[in-house]
Amino acid sequence: MASVRKTVPSAPAVVRLPSAAARKVDNYRYADQRRAAVAARKASPFADRYKHHQDREAERLAVELTRIEQSPALLIVSAMIRTMDADAITRVLEQLAPGAVCGSKPHREAVATIKASRLNVGQQFDLMRAFKRLRGEG
Repeated sequence: MASVRKTVPSAPAVVRLPSAAARKVDNYRYADQRRAAVAARKASPFADRYKHHQDREAERLAVELTRIEQSPALLIVSAMIRTMDADAITRVLEQLAPGAVCGSKPHREAVATIKASRLNVGQQFDLMRAFKRLRGEG
């Protein structure tokens, strides 16, 4: 910890006490409780069932994408979607949403295709890991 004189502008009311610690002291007061909490979470019967929400979302998208048969038309449309701006993609998704909500398989596949074409880098890695898990590799 820095000296009080270095961090606080000199003011007449600020006086450094002679009993002040030279550095910040590590506080291990609750270390045993933290270790016990981690052990309890690991020992829980639900510990292996927990998945982060991003992993669950990536798995749903991976399942939907594996059901889609690749075709040249799909690849062309995917490439076109990647060149569209966000407003146009939002309008397309608004048109597809009612069918996807009703459970129409083509609509769900179309929404999955659009989502997969607009992923950021982290979401792409999540999707790749989800595909590996579906194949049984990880």
